[in-house]
This record gives sequence, structure tokens and C-alpha cells, in this order.
Amino acid sequence: MIISEAAALIVERCPGWVVETIDCLGEGDFCIAYLVNDEWVFRFAKHEKAAASLAREACLLPLIANRFDVRTPSPEIVSVYEAPAFMDYKMLPGPALTQERYLRLCEPERERCARQVGEFLAQMHAADLATARRCGVMVADYAAQYRGLLARARKYLYANLAETERAFVEQTVNLYLESKALSAFEPALLHGDLSPDHVLYDESTSSVTGIIDFGDMIVGDPAQDLVLVYEDYGLDCFERFLRAYAPLDKDSLLRRVYHFYVLGAIEWAVEKAEQASAELVYAIAQLGHLKADGERQLKELLSACGVG
Repeated sequence: MIISEAAALIVERCPGWVVETIDCLGEGDFCIAYLVNDEWVFRFAKHEKAAASLAREACLLPLIANRFDVRTPSPEIVSVYEAPAFMDYKMLPGPALTQERYLRLCEPERERCARQVGEFLAQMHAADLATARRCGVMVADYAAQYRGLLARARKYLYANLAETERAFVEQTVNLYLESKALSAFEPALLHGDLSPDHVLYDESTSSVTGIIDFGDMIVGDPAQDLVLVYEDYGLDCFERFLRAYAPLDKDSLLRRVYHFYVLGAIEWAVEKAEQASAELVYAIAQLGHLKADGERQLKELLSACGVG
């Protein structure tokens, strides 16, 4: 969708609105986002699945917003029953708290930001699941998901792998499917995509101001929500984050986090094989690294977080 089309739809469906300025903020697999009048973020769905996701956000976010100590999007204009679906919210302040920005912070500032993210996820994971389900949030079916991943790997990825790498994929996926980890967790409402792009930061106060992009919300294993904090911020942040998150069983949680991390690397490689992407070579290299060095990485994660 081009900018002029987005502006016309806003004026058409929002009586009284005047679009003085509109700029594209970016797009993902689900939505294209525009900044309107330097104040409002409009997210337009790219397909039916994305429209259903916007409807879930519009239903649930107002009901859980008071749980959080940081700000979250507050949908004000919601148009999800006519294609293309869209909703808007007031733009939250601050750039993304990237790993580079985090690492430039001094010790107390790192501690504060990591604590805020940890507390946010603890608050998210304690949300009422009945409310989430009433808003249409789906429940993860990990058995079906990873059986499907293994089938896709065999079809698209294995032709590009050495025998030892194929064995690594088979072992990793089957170990998860046959382990207690498949069901040994208390289901929680997950953000679903807590990457640095979705953590907003105030440079004047060196603190987290908000969390955005709840389009991947799902009910599932809390460990799944911790993977991107571990992967994208590193152990310095993750250890501080985990102290604020305060899990009851750190050992079990961390082992599941690491298993999801490796499964995510396999899924990335499968996607690149399906797309015949040039990035496949890097995805395969990562699988090789995990096969060779995975045990050390897991021990490093457990040790950094005071386990073992």
C-alpha cells in the first residue's frame, strides 16, 4: 500500500480527520505502519491473518494495559471488519533500545532497563488467560508446530545439509517432542516478539518507556518469550532481566529457553531454504556452530544466571 492510499483510507473511514503529514515507519510480515500528523501510528494489515491479529490487539490491550509499569499501545481508532483492516494509537516516545544502546549505558542504567523489561514480562505472563481467550488469542500447539517444522526441514533443508547436520536437526526436534518440556510449564500470555525493535527507550532518563507490537500474542510456554532477550541483548542483560523476572524454577526455564533458541535457528534455516534465500548459507553456518558449541553455550547461560 502506498502512502497516498493509506491517507485516503484514513480520511474515508475516520470522519473529521485531516491527514496533514504521513510517513512510513516500516513494515513486517503482518502490517505496514505509518506515522500520521507526527503523533499517531496507524498499522494496516497486509492480509486476513494480520487483520485477525489487529482485532485481538484491539480487544485485549485496553483490558490489560493497567497491569504494566511501562506504557503499551492504546488503540483508539479500530477498523478491522473491512479490508484493509487498520488501527491506530498515539505514538509512544523514544527510539528502540538496541543492544548497542544498552551496552553504552552505565551500570545502574543497564540494571534499570533490564529490570523494567523483566518486570514487564512477569506482569504480562501473569495476565488472566480467560480474558485473552475471549479476545481470540490462540493457544500454542508446540507438538504440531515442531512436527511440522521437522517435515519442512526434511523437504526443503536437508538437501543442503551434511549428514551430521541432518542428524543434529532430527535429534534437537525429537528431543523436544519427546521431553517433559513439551508440557512442563504453566501456560501464560506471551508477547510473542519481544525483540529490541519493540522496546522503547528514553535517552534523557535512561529508562524503558514502552513496549510495542503485540501482534504475535499467544498463550504458551513463558520460556518462548525470553528467547529474544537472550539472543538479541546477550548475557549481561539477560542475567539482570532474569533477576527481575524472578522465575520459580530457573533451571527448567533456562533449559527451555535454550531449546527454543536452537529450535528457532532450525526454523530460520528452514525458512531460508524454502525461500531459496542467499541467507541460507549463514543459517546453515549457525546450525553448524550450535552443533559444535551448543553444550558450552548452555552451560554458559546456566552459569551466568546462577544455576549449576
